[in-house]
Amino acid sequence: MPQEKYLKFIEERRQRKKPSLLFGSTVFIIGLFITIISLNIYNPSLVPKELRVISLNKKLNILVLGCDEVFVENENGSKVIKGRSDTIIVLSCNPFNNTLSVLNIPRDTKINIPGHGSEKINFLNSIGGPVFTKNCIEKLLRIHIDNYVMINVQGLNKIIDEIGGIIVDVPQKMQYKDISAMLNINLFPGRQILNGEQAVGFVRFRHDSLGDIGRIQRQQIFMRAIIKKLLDPITFTKLPEVISIYKKTILTDLKSKEIIKIANFIRNVPSSHQNIVILPGEFGHYNKVGYWIPNQDEINKIVRKIFYSRDDLLKLKHLNPKDIKISVLNGSKRDNHLGTKISNILREHGYTVILCQDYETYVSKTKIYAQKANSEVAVQVKYNIGNVGELLSGNLGPPDSDITILAGDDLINQIDRISSKN
Repeated sequence: MPQEKYLKFIEERRQRKKPSLLFGSTVFIIGLFITIISLNIYNPSLVPKELRVISLNKKLNILVLGCDEVFVENENGSKVIKGRSDTIIVLSCNPFNNTLSVLNIPRDTKINIPGHGSEKINFLNSIGGPVFTKNCIEKLLRIHIDNYVMINVQGLNKIIDEIGGIIVDVPQKMQYKDISAMLNINLFPGRQILNGEQAVGFVRFRHDSLGDIGRIQRQQIFMRAIIKKLLDPITFTKLPEVISIYKKTILTDLKSKEIIKIANFIRNVPSSHQNIVILPGEFGHYNKVGYWIPNQDEINKIVRKIFYSRDDLLKLKHLNPKDIKISVLNGSKRDNHLGTKISNILREHGYTVILCQDYETYVSKTKIYAQKANSEVAVQVKYNIGNVGELLSGNLGPPDSDITILAGDDLINQIDRISSKN
């Protein structure tokens, strides 16, 4: 082949290869981009923080306040929510170990306010708004809080309707009517879809034996239901629209894109990495006024656990069962004596059982609640009753319980085997 024809042949081959290489590179880049976006949405913990475009890439502590008063405009045109905050929550979002920690602060918590003396903590917002509230809670917990979100409960009502309601296991019959507070609560036990009005009633109801603590426990049920709802891609894609429509009911120093990142992070945190606890304390009185009296030593322990480090399960060998207080709730349909059997086994292991009673709603699968972010204790208790049940960090029983066992039908056979051996 003459040299000129040979060179021409080589050049033609090169030209034919270029589109192929370009096409392959383009497909690879598009595929990589789609993969990164998909991981950002469905599993952001696998994405390096530099590539987390729609999920958190830094640790955040956020104060969430719920208030039943309306927005008013300041002279400069800025928005504020007047009145007391009935819901006070501190969220800690840690994308580096993929954990979500939630600290519920009872509205009746006793706090000393400069210039006002001893007051209930929900009074803070009436005095100085969300920034002042944030600063005071920082001093109580001895942590830094990055941002705040204040939600008007009537706005929450509309948001729940916008996302199609939430599925909740209502634990008991709830009936209460208050025209002045715009409350008409009429709920019955069982698993059901709650619309906005019903969900707000579920969260605000406090007319049971535990008062505000019972209300906080229902808030925790509500939060878990919201997290499950966020797992629905259709719900998640509605967030920008929801945020835009209901800006008038939300007051925050977070930008819309930051809220979306936080929501995307929360929806991807597995339940085993969620810590939900109540501010340690006890019911008490001061100057003839009822308060939730905070226990500063226990608060310091909780803060170290959920805001700074994860528990080391090697601590299991150091547990002393006699120091552990346990509540047992029997939700079984098949065995009316299941709660008593569990309590007897726990006492044989040396635990202190402070409550054993029936649960109003049927439960098929057992849940074991670590009420003080003490996951190592919950693991040990689960092992002692046959290693059955889902571990959750949250509150269901009396506030002085370390662990609450919500026993379901799945625990019957294992408990009967253990009892027959004893």
